[in-house]
Amino acid sequence: MGEIGQGNFTAASGVEVRVLYGSNVLNQRLELSFANITESQATEFDTHYASVRGTFDYFSLPTATYAGMTAAGFRTNFNRWRYAGPPQIESVQTGVHTVSVSLVAVTS
Repeated sequence: MGEIGQGNFTAASGVEVRVLYGSNVLNQRLELSFANITESQATEFDTHYASVRGTFDYFSLPTATYAGMTAAGFRTNFNRWRYAGPPQIESVQTGVHTVSVSLVAVTS
């Protein structure tokens, strides 16, 4: 779901002050899983991860990725993501794989 950028400061007296840094929701995550795909399709995830330099660069997703998403608090009015970590590839059987990816929204 993410969180709105804020800072919390506690004085020596114990008084807490909170500062709101904006209205953008930060750190939204999107978890995707692709089951029973071919080995060449699974390899494409590793290739893409390397092409965006791991977790560094951002990329866009096809609009079809958001089909059916209506969860409260999830913003789909931006389309820039970066990997939270490398794709997880699990071998189901010879030549058949399941790939899971974890993405973090890039809001600026």
